[in-house]
Amino acid sequence: MSEPGTRIWVGVDVGEGHHWAVALDDEGAKVLSRKVVNDEAAILETIAAVAELAEQAVWAVDISGKAATLLLALLVAHGQEVVYVPGRTVNRMAGAYRGEGKTDCEDHGRGVLLPV
Repeated sequence: MSEPGTRIWVGVDVGEGHHWAVALDDEGAKVLSRKVVNDEAAILETIAAVAELAEQAVWAVDISGKAATLLLALLVAHGQEVVYVPGRTVNRMAGAYRGEGKTDCEDHGRGVLLPV
């Protein structure tokens, strides 16, 4: 588990009804993996959970459109650093991990996060 004062990376697979967030520490260890319903309370709860894990978090999202609007607004309003990972990058990384590109919740915890 991450020590307070460290940085973690949070990758978010954005969806309309819910998102999936996976956080890794600087060592690459998974410290959080959860389904996040696309509503304010659930997103704020996840932001708080991430804040308990480390002083600094970098959030990476794969969609910047309508489905991500509430998530992005709340992250920015709460001073979180957010980066966008373009679809081309996601597709190339998926190709590098061919055979592991499943979408069930068990596999989200093995997702790839790209440090910025």
